[in-house]
Amino acid sequence: MSFRLKQLNFVVVATCLPAMLLATVGLAQTTSDATNTNSANRTSRLVDTSSGDSHVQSTRNDLIEVIARPIPDDKLSLLLTNVGEADGRLEAQLNELQSSESPREVSLLWLSRVELAVLKSELFAEGSGDGVASAAEAVKIAEAALSALPSGGIARAEVLRLLAEAHLRQGDARSAAAVLRESAGAVVTTSESSSSSESVRALRIRVALSAGDMETANNMLDAVYGSDPTAANVGVAMDLVRLRYLLLQKDEQAIADWLEIIRKRHGVNAKDRADTIVAQTRLQSGMDSANPPGDGSDPRLWIADAMYYLRRGQSMQAALHFAKAAVSDEVATRSVDSAMKAAAILSRHSNAKAAIELLHRISQRHPNSTSSADALLQAATIGQAAGTTVATDADVEAMLIQITQQWPESQSAFAATRWRMAWAERQSEWLEAAKISVQFVDVHWADESSGDSVRTQAIRSWANAWIHQPSPNIIAAMHQAFQGHNATKTARHTHADLTVLLAEKSDALWSELQKETSDGFFQQLASFRQNQTDLIEASPPADVNDALAMRLELDVVQNPVRRVDVGRYLLSLPSDREFPTDLQRAGWLIWAGQRDAAETLIATELQQSPSGADEWCRRAATSYAVSQSKSDQKHAARWWKRLADGLPQGDPSWHSAMIGWIQAVAASGDPDKARASAKMVLLTIPPTDRMTRDAYERLSQQ
Repeated sequence: MSFRLKQLNFVVVATCLPAMLLATVGLAQTTSDATNTNSANRTSRLVDTSSGDSHVQSTRNDLIEVIARPIPDDKLSLLLTNVGEADGRLEAQLNELQSSESPREVSLLWLSRVELAVLKSELFAEGSGDGVASAAEAVKIAEAALSALPSGGIARAEVLRLLAEAHLRQGDARSAAAVLRESAGAVVTTSESSSSSESVRALRIRVALSAGDMETANNMLDAVYGSDPTAANVGVAMDLVRLRYLLLQKDEQAIADWLEIIRKRHGVNAKDRADTIVAQTRLQSGMDSANPPGDGSDPRLWIADAMYYLRRGQSMQAALHFAKAAVSDEVATRSVDSAMKAAAILSRHSNAKAAIELLHRISQRHPNSTSSADALLQAATIGQAAGTTVATDADVEAMLIQITQQWPESQSAFAATRWRMAWAERQSEWLEAAKISVQFVDVHWADESSGDSVRTQAIRSWANAWIHQPSPNIIAAMHQAFQGHNATKTARHTHADLTVLLAEKSDALWSELQKETSDGFFQQLASFRQNQTDLIEASPPADVNDALAMRLELDVVQNPVRRVDVGRYLLSLPSDREFPTDLQRAGWLIWAGQRDAAETLIATELQQSPSGADEWCRRAATSYAVSQSKSDQKHAARWWKRLADGLPQGDPSWHSAMIGWIQAVAASGDPDKARASAKMVLLTIPPTDRMTRDAYERLSQQ
């Protein structure tokens, strides 16, 4: 025996002889996980150029997959080429082998050839030109196999059954019936007899259907299914025969219902094969496009048609059928799913406007379904991607607002609100983003399971708004925004936490809300800011360090005695890539009493980056200036003077630095020098604005 034959023998035995002897219809309609290959893997196999007999098995698997889920013509041509190559290999191996010395191997090789040929014929719709031609080739190979096989045995019985299938697919019901009669005397009892018997029975019913003998077909089906077809314990082959019977009856609801039963009984693979049969039959008869939507056609059949076109690469036809299903389907989730599939295709083909219109129409067709919110959210997404010629920013925002108003508790409403926040932030509309962060309904406030929870977003967005505009107006807007949500526990805690984090202690709501902060950090922060503790042990939440530092620095300006505790605490905060900056650290080091470290840091920065001297001098001066210590005030005066010396005389920033210097000189214990300096500026370089002049005059009289 040649090496190539040994390879083939191993492959065939490994897959088990009984499996090879199943009916072709069963093979093509299998529901096993082994053939549930996704499209990407299928495509990669179709271009496989590896040699060896594994190519035969790979091609067989591809045929079974594509029978259930058709592919575009270019990939189909590649598969047909692979089928020809696989058959050529099997034929070559048969020519090498003497039947007298290896009858079992000869039988297996012939059986593989016939099986591939019949499977190939199932790639095409029954009755189509390609299907008939391919079935005729299968008939020739099967007849050649019968001539070469012994009169008895499993292989001959199976080839006869495959031949009957080929005749049937060729449109020759009379010949198929004759072969089935012959095969009845060739049945061999095996462990697969039950499955084989059902496949033969299914073939006989299909022969009756093909011959137009509906009465006989109906009687045979009644014998199988009885009075309750849904309760019958039958295989996928028989259920698909009943599907063909229903197709001939043209009862669309019954067809669609039976598709669902096939899915429940046999799984997704069988359902896909059933969908393909339905779509091909409707396409052959013109049923898939003859009637406009809304005529009573079952939308589930439009979906089957759409999936067939989609798999065949005819995407616009698929979009049309998905749209037909969407507008006629009364089941909201299914209608929306069809609309979203159609819209995705339309937008990919530069027809975003039609996609948006369809999604909007379907969302309003099912106003009480939260799935409609998903449709409108997709419409907004498509609109933004398409640009202002299709949908303006105002159009997109209107859709987002509609989602939050019409389906406020949906996940799409959460996404839409989050989208609006991000949009406002990108446009530096920090207060608007913060206001939007409070506009979630209670169900979303209650969900704190993710790091992107409503509470987290609200804290971050209000902190950002306050950083960009640290004024009482922001705090007032925050109180107003939370007014409608204070009955919700999480919202109430968040409002309290933000008040403790951002507001002045003199705020009208501080006293009330500081009692309702969440446990841990915010509770400790309230005590710290009220001078009740000198330490915060709990870690702050993410994204608030900058606001926390700014708030505590403002507290120090109002209450300089707290500078040491605040400086030490801020220095203890965990560092990340952007926090704290060296500029921040320099000021905190001064407050914490680590003046040498601060001066060294400032000197290093001034040497390395002379262009940043103004901000470093100002940071040092202001940090020293909050202290009542005369020593610190002398340091402040030095840095104010250095800042002023580097600025154009008479410039507003120069006057600001000079006022700071004069104030520090007075506070350091030399009021005479301060008064004289103020008078000198008023005489030699007087400011032009009244407020600055008044400041000098006050200093000149102290």
